[in-house]
Amino acid sequence: MNVCQVLGNFGESTATNDVIAALINATRDEDSDVRSAACEALGKLGEKAATNEAIAALINATRDEDFLVQMGASEAFRKLAEKAATNEVVAALLNDMRDEESYFRIGACEALGELGEKAATNEVIAALINAKR
Repeated sequence: MNVCQVLGNFGESTATNDVIAALINATRDEDSDVRSAACEALGKLGEKAATNEAIAALINATRDEDFLVQMGASEAFRKLAEKAATNEVVAALLNDMRDEESYFRIGACEALGELGEKAATNEVIAALINAKR
């Protein structure tokens, strides 16, 4: 967990293929604290970390059984913003919009806003209009 946090805190300068691969691998760790920290670190590495593999790992993390891992993935999507605006990311965020936990609904709204025009589909607009309060 601490290694992931440190790598994330180093920021974009450490976004090498090896670091990104290690963090992606850590999103599958048995320890939920490691998984959460890995997600957050990927978000802090910037555009270089927005690879197809990293986005897939973060999408999987939004479905994790642990609340903190889901939060870490949601935060990472907010930080990766437009670079991560794929159909799969938008679908994962739309799923978070339907979550019972208000934190996920709020985070999904913020992340969709950060994704910009790429996320401005009719489905997203309808979900935002009908969002639970």
